[in-house]
Amino acid sequence: MSKGPVVVGAVVLAALGAFAALGALLAPGAPPTDARALAGTALVAARDVPGADPGADPGDPDAVAAAVARVLPEGTRAVVVRPGRANEAPTRSGTHRVAVVVGEVDRAAVSLLVANGGVVGSAATPDGWWAAVSAPASVAAPVGPALALLVAAVLLGAAAAELPRDRPAPRRGDALVRGVVGLLPHMPEDVAWRTRDVLAANGVRPLVPDGRRVGARCRVVSTEVTDDPALVGTVARTLRPGYAEGERVVVPARVVAYVAREVGPEGGRRG
Repeated sequence: MSKGPVVVGAVVLAALGAFAALGALLAPGAPPTDARALAGTALVAARDVPGADPGADPGDPDAVAAAVARVLPEGTRAVVVRPGRANEAPTRSGTHRVAVVVGEVDRAAVSLLVANGGVVGSAATPDGWWAAVSAPASVAAPVGPALALLVAAVLLGAAAAELPRDRPAPRRGDALVRGVVGLLPHMPEDVAWRTRDVLAANGVRPLVPDGRRVGARCRVVSTEVTDDPALVGTVARTLRPGYAEGERVVVPARVVAYVAREVGPEGGRRG
């Protein structure tokens, strides 16, 4: 039984496994915490600071920021907005983790929070308090899909190495040589001469199979009748040289080949 279909099947299965594992690796992970619930917790902590409530004396924004930071998990960031009192100028203060805003919502601060790359949740109260918290979306590295991707890649490489190769892959330089050879008849003689020298310097030599048997090095484009049996099947003349790299034919020569004269019904020969 040929192993070709088995190998092809293994390649397909390995490729499907690799795609599935890659999809699992790239899928966004669920956030480890509820950002909306954290925003509610931040609001409670902020309002518990003495003097933070609008009906009391102004509280220290740094104290509000510290209180909120204590209830937030590591890696989170928050913006807390407190409604301003009468004649109270809007302010913004706090720390690098918790921004405390008095007055209107500081959209720039919220934009910075969203740019942190986490999952944002928010909460508000009827009397004008508002908070937004950014929780990191990173989760533990998916070891299983990573190992599956590695195994699938190894199997894919091994299976691909066993695929049958009935025909060698074409060489990139062959197309260039064929293109140059096709232009030679249209070049000025001095340019064509230099081009042939360049081809020869790179191991590409001309083929002029005059007198040789017609074979893979030739492409018969015309024939010539002969009465000599020894000449039948040989090259009468080369119309356009071919080119070879070592023993490998890159461009077959275009030739005229000898053929035997046909014999008529009465035994006479036809020219």
